[in-house]
Amino acid sequence: MSLERNILANYVGTGAVALAPILALPWYLAALGPRQFGFVGFVTTLQAVLNLLDAGMGQALVREVSLRAAGEGIAKPRTATLLYGFERFYWALALLAGLGLALLAGPIARHWLHLDGASLASGHMAVFGAAAIFAAMFPGSLYRSLLVGTEHQVVLNKILFGATLLRHGGAVLAVTLWPSLATYLAWHMAAGLLETALRGRAAWAATGTRRRDARWQGDVIRQAWPAIAGLAVASGLGALTMQLDKVLLSSLIPIADFGYYVIASSAAGGMLLLTYPLMQAALPRALRLKDDPGALQRLYLRLAVAIAVIAASGMAAYTAIGPLMLRWWLKDAHAAAVVHPLLGWLLAGAILNAFYNIGYTHWLVRGKVHRIFQINLLTGALCLLVIPFMVARFGAVGATSGWLLINLVGLAASLPGLFRIHHGP
Repeated sequence: MSLERNILANYVGTGAVALAPILALPWYLAALGPRQFGFVGFVTTLQAVLNLLDAGMGQALVREVSLRAAGEGIAKPRTATLLYGFERFYWALALLAGLGLALLAGPIARHWLHLDGASLASGHMAVFGAAAIFAAMFPGSLYRSLLVGTEHQVVLNKILFGATLLRHGGAVLAVTLWPSLATYLAWHMAAGLLETALRGRAAWAATGTRRRDARWQGDVIRQAWPAIAGLAVASGLGALTMQLDKVLLSSLIPIADFGYYVIASSAAGGMLLLTYPLMQAALPRALRLKDDPGALQRLYLRLAVAIAVIAASGMAAYTAIGPLMLRWWLKDAHAAAVVHPLLGWLLAGAILNAFYNIGYTHWLVRGKVHRIFQINLLTGALCLLVIPFMVARFGAVGATSGWLLINLVGLAASLPGLFRIHHGP
């Protein structure tokens, strides 16, 4: 599969993933109101935190699958064996983590959320809904890793495109007809379960082995596990750090104000997703080029130029028509005024993150898990110190300092390695 075709497919799928929730957001806000939408923002934050369980494993599995898929003979059947073993692990983890979160619904609703007049029952429902959606969708991340690693990204993005339109288009219709948090949660859980099933079917087709013909082979799992476990811890810590602004802010400001921060974060995430197709297609290719420093450096240069073009275009557009676009998008002048400064700072952090991802990819290629762990531990500790102080002084906009800090430190730490590619690891 050509790199260009995978990038194009990734843009189609990622474009849907980025745009659909952004376009649906004003409808959600209008149907549910700021307070109920704040619970929706908390649900997405809880899901993001639970997805930390896959953050490192997913990247490590892409790496392991890419290396196996490039081989011949016994290497390819072992890809199916890897899927067979980790499929059981992912489904068990999804159910256990979902159950664990549901059991904590009471303490979270009572002691963490700043309900500001909202009912305790709504807080419980938000936690239960987040647990159910996570359990339905988490195994799909395993199937995604296999499809990315085997470079079956066209079929993956066909599923992403269709499932995303169904999830958000259907949810908009549902909450318009039956405006409640329960409606939103039930629809997203059902749509997520369908998407997971479709991804699973495609992943098994990519291995060339039927699920019923696969067998457990402990030696294959044991060989892959050390690398996967190490990267899971390092990258999982990084993913947690990336969510610290929202996790901490959810307990520091009223739930309605937290909803506005989630709106800004969603929009900035949409900007960042414009670079995601490049990185998703580039990682398997970079792993195959790890012994060719010249080709690897050319790949990174192409990525940097593409990211620079996207970043410059995005910031120019936001500077010129940002407030106007926010008022048109949100259909609410007050919401647009609150979101505008938040989004400006979060977009700056997203640009830093996009460039940092090039150096991060190189760490993955070279297997420098220890470096990833060190940077993530450092930035996480800094965020825990800085974010509460900045929020107390500047309000919600102070939480953006953590996002900026994470990416600035990561980018600075990763740059030296990119300039020493010809000198080896």
